[in-house]
Amino acid sequence: MTDYSSIPEGMNLIIEVAVAVGVAGVFIIMSLVTLRERHRDVPAWHVHTGAAIQGAVFGIIIGFVLVPMRIMLMQGELPSNMMGVSGFGFLLILIALRRGLFSRLPFLGPQVKAYRRASLRRSIEGSQKQLDKLTPEKDAS
Repeated sequence: MTDYSSIPEGMNLIIEVAVAVGVAGVFIIMSLVTLRERHRDVPAWHVHTGAAIQGAVFGIIIGFVLVPMRIMLMQGELPSNMMGVSGFGFLLILIALRRGLFSRLPFLGPQVKAYRRASLRRSIEGSQKQLDKLTPEKDAS
């Protein structure tokens, strides 16, 4: 029989799994809805698989690191000064992931790179449209 005495009282594995699956689902849905053919340079499944991988990793980190940290802090099981230090570590991990840490891994890299390229092309396209709206038109005369 497994001893669950080390798990904080308010933690529920279903919540952590739901958060992880929800974040991964949002990445996939956003990839399917927003990334068009003009943004992709590889087949669509590469891009959507990369979105699923990146979403799953973010979901696991948020669901299994951030949510338990919040529960332990709210229940007073962890001193607030320790939570601040671990919160900065968590923030640095998320920044590293967002900057493309997974695109360097040989077995995950191609799909994640394809997703990042497509999402960057979409961002550039949106920025160009906004820039065109803000740029004053020159007189033809």
